[in-house]
Amino acid sequence: MNTMPCLPTRSDDGFTLVELMIALGLVSIIFGMMVAFFMTLIRLSVAQNAAAEAQHSARAGVEYVIHDLCMAGLDPHKTAGAGIEEISATGTKLRFTVDRCDQPINSSGCDKPSPDGDLNDQSEEVTYQYDSHRRSLRRCFYESDPNRQTCINLIDRVAPNPDGAPLFTFLDSENNEVTENLDRERIRAVVFTLTIEEPAGLRKTTTRTYSSRVRLRNIGL
Repeated sequence: MNTMPCLPTRSDDGFTLVELMIALGLVSIIFGMMVAFFMTLIRLSVAQNAAAEAQHSARAGVEYVIHDLCMAGLDPHKTAGAGIEEISATGTKLRFTVDRCDQPINSSGCDKPSPDGDLNDQSEEVTYQYDSHRRSLRRCFYESDPNRQTCINLIDRVAPNPDGAPLFTFLDSENNEVTENLDRERIRAVVFTLTIEEPAGLRKTTTRTYSSRVRLRNIGL
């Protein structure tokens, strides 16, 4: 009688519990690494978008205000008495007048500005003021007269400037800083510094600061 050599029997039992635990552990580690990688990418993308938005908002806000300030003191007929009307020592407020319209207050505006020698028309007294409660820069017309005053939040999410720099820095002809309202006639230039804060996800924020200087070309003529 011939005998066959002993061969290992084939097991149909599949993976052992230990093998399954090891495989699940490896899969969990790989999956966790993938999740962490994609979460990092998402956080970086959100942070970059927030930084870009803050930079854009700060720059656009500064350019808008600076463009408006260029008109401060415009008085072609030399009869309106336009100029700097009020400043704050902390640099959070600036009020000025400009003869640039011949349409009445609360009209639709001046599509074709035409100075008329007085300051009683639409948008001829302008106030910029920081509202710490709303964290916004407000733009008001005729703030000095409650019966005619109209205000809007021009720029939101305004944050404190780095190193405590004021929102408005007022300078005289020799670049000396002017802080007293009684000395406002010495002002010849304004530096406007704006910091905007944007949410960046996970309760984080990002800030960007933009600053520009404007010479008040209609003041002191």
